[in-house]
Amino acid sequence: MTTDRARILQKNVLFEGWSRIVEYVFHYRDSKGRESDRSWEVCERPEAATVLVYDHDLGRFVLVRQFRVPVFALGNCDGFLLEAAAGLIDDGETPREAAIREAREETGYAVGELIPISAMISAPGILTEVVHCFAAIADGSMRVEDGGGLADEHEDIEIVTLTLDEAMAMVASGEISDAKTIIMLQWAAMNRSVFGL
Repeated sequence: MTTDRARILQKNVLFEGWSRIVEYVFHYRDSKGRESDRSWEVCERPEAATVLVYDHDLGRFVLVRQFRVPVFALGNCDGFLLEAAAGLIDDGETPREAAIREAREETGYAVGELIPISAMISAPGILTEVVHCFAAIADGSMRVEDGGGLADEHEDIEIVTLTLDEAMAMVASGEISDAKTIIMLQWAAMNRSVFGL
């Protein structure tokens, strides 16, 4: 979908690294018909995939805890965030393939069938990142590796398992504050029958 209320005039790359920071200069007509040229800094990010793994044998959701520099930079916590397994979608990979790969790398579960939940925009005021959210029902036989992430990516991931009630209590208390994980856990709470709960 496009709009006749905005058009890009210029795109200036301000920084290129793991993310790209771009200044967009655009012409904008507001809801009252006033027109102006404006600029906005945007962090351009590739698409990502995430998967909320449920181990039916344990009756628990499998989450991961890892150090997140931006969370640490906030200065009000230790920077370790509890979240669902997730990662960037590699070139030539579908969101489903990425979710399956990330589940195995981070949790050790070789999940197969995925249940689509949603595609969400992480932070629409600053990021272009779209995160494709899935759920997967696993059992003990599907735990084929230790998980914990990839050493060559310097991942240091702790596996944490929680019942849905425990997880939702942690959402309510703020102990789980990652947006994608909250969305998927709330979906799970609204769709308990999918998990046999």
